[in-house]
Amino acid sequence: MPAPHQRKVKYITLSIDSNPFECQVRSWKLNNNTEDGEKIFTQCPEGEVREEADPDWSLDLTMLADWRENGISDWLTVHDGETVAFAIGHHPDRPAEHVTWTGQVIIKAPSVGDEARATENTEITLQCVGKPVYGRVGA
Repeated sequence: MPAPHQRKVKYITLSIDSNPFECQVRSWKLNNNTEDGEKIFTQCPEGEVREEADPDWSLDLTMLADWRENGISDWLTVHDGETVAFAIGHHPDRPAEHVTWTGQVIIKAPSVGDEARATENTEITLQCVGKPVYGRVGA
């Protein structure tokens, strides 16, 4: 039996429309929200098929708010509604584990505000257009 393997999430690369934003990211999650296709039955012994479902992916980001010109919060607000390319590099510091996802997301302006004396965060869910492409660096 192989030994367990675990890894802490420490570093990523994140570009949105070719802008690097990873230094603002506190947490991220690429969500596969694709539902199972509908099950369809017919009147024969092998009469069960599953209708293909359309891909439904999203990218959740929690970032330090940055309202400077071209900071992540400002950038998302200025580009609200645009469809742009994104790329995430997961474990870029581990060559044997460095994987990527690329695709397109629809930009959404973030909500604004936080509690008094709290570090201001930007939390956003960006909808992906289609299914992101998975790859291995160096593969």
